[in-house]
Amino acid sequence: MAEKNIRDKIILTADDFGKSEIANKNILYLAKAGKLDRVSVIVDGILRKEEVEKLLSTDIKLDIHLELIWQKRRRNLLKDHTLRQIIVFLVNYLWGDWPVPTHPRSEKMAVKKEWQKQIEKFKKIFGRMPNGISSHEHVHYFPPYFSIALQLADHYKIPFIRFGRKGFIGKKNSVYLILKVMYWLNKRNFLRSKVSSSDYFASLDWLENFDEFSKKIEEGKKIEVACHPEREDEYNFISKL
Repeated sequence: MAEKNIRDKIILTADDFGKSEIANKNILYLAKAGKLDRVSVIVDGILRKEEVEKLLSTDIKLDIHLELIWQKRRRNLLKDHTLRQIIVFLVNYLWGDWPVPTHPRSEKMAVKKEWQKQIEKFKKIFGRMPNGISSHEHVHYFPPYFSIALQLADHYKIPFIRFGRKGFIGKKNSVYLILKVMYWLNKRNFLRSKVSSSDYFASLDWLENFDEFSKKIEEGKKIEVACHPEREDEYNFISKL
């Protein structure tokens, strides 16, 4: 069991509300139990009216979990295999598996239009703008799309973006290392923006020993920890925090 004051040190975000019935059920339970600080919503997922109302009643911060067009088609094909998902993303980008011409400007325009549509849909569903921006499989970290995410945050007055001002914490696996490169490429643009973020970012599956991790958190610093409660082990762990 993690130390009691760990909840004062982390921003615990549940990703993928809308991905599946079990994800929605588990996230709603944790949100109502006060175990979460933020929830990231897939607006083109499964969002029943009663679930939306229950989520709104918790008064929790709601972020939009942006997706690329091809991710919608493949969302359920590569379950719980983030490295494979990122590799597929890079292959699709480099080899132009997009519903638009492969010219970089055209691709960026299409992504911006798609993400604007998702933000507008979020507003229609929840009756307000999202509190923050994140993305499925971390695609908003990819530099061409990070700049788009910052532009949309500014345009829609969305105050928070998943980034981590000071970097990442946790096990340096392949996903961590790929995102670290993207972090350095994006850092200047982030610092020039008016958007806020946590001091650090981590995914729950990067943290091999949560108790040791909690002891190393710098005083006064905040770490956003993304979790996926549709996974039984993560749901059970968070329930005990």
